[in-house]
Amino acid sequence: MKNHKHQNFFPKSPLLLLPFLITACFNPEPDDYGLVLEAVDVVCVEATFRVTASGVPETWTCGLYRDDSLVVTETLSGQSGYIRDTGLLPAADYTYHITYMKEGRDKDRSDPIAVTTPDTTSHDFTWTVETLGDAGSYFNDVAIVDENNIWVVGNINTPDGEYNAARWNGSEWEFMGIYSNTLDLYSIWYFAEDDIWVLSSYPIHWDGESWTHYHLTEMGIIPGGLGGSIWGASPNDVWFVGRYGRIVHYDGSRFRRVESGTDVDFTDIYGVNANHIWVAGCDEFTQSVIIGIFDSKPTKLFHRYSDGTNNLDDETYWSPEAWTIWTGPHSRRLKIAGGYGLYELDNRESPQKYTRIDVEAHTGYFAYPWKMRGNHEADLFIAGEFGSLFHFNGLSWHWYEGLVSESVRLKSIAVINRSVVAVGVDHGSFLSKVVMGK
Repeated sequence: MKNHKHQNFFPKSPLLLLPFLITACFNPEPDDYGLVLEAVDVVCVEATFRVTASGVPETWTCGLYRDDSLVVTETLSGQSGYIRDTGLLPAADYTYHITYMKEGRDKDRSDPIAVTTPDTTSHDFTWTVETLGDAGSYFNDVAIVDENNIWVVGNINTPDGEYNAARWNGSEWEFMGIYSNTLDLYSIWYFAEDDIWVLSSYPIHWDGESWTHYHLTEMGIIPGGLGGSIWGASPNDVWFVGRYGRIVHYDGSRFRRVESGTDVDFTDIYGVNANHIWVAGCDEFTQSVIIGIFDSKPTKLFHRYSDGTNNLDDETYWSPEAWTIWTGPHSRRLKIAGGYGLYELDNRESPQKYTRIDVEAHTGYFAYPWKMRGNHEADLFIAGEFGSLFHFNGLSWHWYEGLVSESVRLKSIAVINRSVVAVGVDHGSFLSKVVMGK
């Protein structure tokens, strides 16, 4: 009988088998998840970033590193989201990157980006308070061209007659009657010396030679007057808002009504460019609405109902009232103020939540704001009831207490660079007030 040798087709050492088994049974995850980090909102003490990725699970963990130290861990849904870092210093340089974290380990990281926080602005202003006209005078709005060219509108009673506007020329006030001296004016928007809009119940335009009154009801545009506010991106893109949720747009040649989806009175309008505009409305401490106008299409972003609840949560007592609205030119968030509070929506285009900003904790007082305007997030002013005027410098709030009498209602404010003008009426003396700061 022949002896048959049994051939062994496998390596003698089982260790040599491991690479083959690992390759056959395990497909490693990719190392590149397309992580991209972009700074979208940087203020004095915090920064918000947009995160994008590819190939990550539907729900994944993102780590935010500041100067190579892990500072925030956030669970994100989908291929993009936002992450925020707080507690920064003004006028400071930082370097950030993000990672895809799995089981406590970083699987991939983005390229680093540099971020510089802006410095704070100064609370120090020199203020001048003036009274124009006699009893029965008041102002509703103001426009600053420069410190030597300031316009105010409302009603001015004088021994020589009644006026509805005044202009500061750097040395004195010039009274004027726009279209009709006795016609009350609520808002003004200045493009140029020959291109000025004011709003009574209807728009009135100055072309450098004469004022033209556009009676929108007789023109078949709206069923009644406006009496609200103006905002313009350009002479060919002007928006008017007012009573009963009415919105009217002027494209340089014609007016058209834009349906807002609400009958709440609009009290303010503000935009950062032609495609990003917001409108605030409030009805006697009951309903409030925020409308976003994006690419000329209105979208309801926030609604506070008559029972005090709203569409973002079930809060009642601290549910926002929207009398005035503002956002920074590069901000992701939207500020609204009214009643007893100042609030911030987390996303100015598609908000999911809001946060109450406790101004009173800094100043000892805050209530009934009427108008909010600023240059940027670190230079914001709020004018309101009881002669109140507040400034946020990026780090702290300041109340200019005692600047005017508590009987003064400051209805509007304009800010350009370091020039500030607030206007209103003293309900004690029934005299107009103009507060100018430099």
